[in-house]
Amino acid sequence: MYETPEKIKVIVQEVAKELGYEIFELTYKRVRGKYELRISIDKRKDNVSLADCEKFSKTIGARLDTEDIIPDSYNLVVESPGAERELRSKKDFERFIGKNVKLLLKNPVEKRMVLIGKLKTLEEETVVIKERDTGNDFETKLNNIKKANLRLEL
Repeated sequence: MYETPEKIKVIVQEVAKELGYEIFELTYKRVRGKYELRISIDKRKDNVSLADCEKFSKTIGARLDTEDIIPDSYNLVVESPGAERELRSKKDFERFIGKNVKLLLKNPVEKRMVLIGKLKTLEEETVVIKERDTGNDFETKLNNIKKANLRLEL
């Protein structure tokens, strides 16, 4: 019997909690004619390794097979949020203080709609970025950020 994707989400969350991971993103959809369950896992205090993805994949795969809630064949993809992951919550901003980021703003800050630089601080709801090009500090409120990502600089 086919259960809704909500049941999939519940099982994925349970397994993540058991193994000490968080779910960053979860999608279940048709890709090129076949279903795909894509799970992006995260750890609060460390980066996600290939071994983490493998461990989670084996565990969730076995659990989903046991529960038999996906009626059709599907591809299971387990991945990390990536080196240029999106910052979605206040906790994400706190976690990545000192890292390079790119912020797309809703409203300009000193005529800038994009800020690229080092995330210096987060106090209350205010983010401070040391801009890469000028070295100047810029402040913006969290609710003024349309999109934020880590930025990999080599």
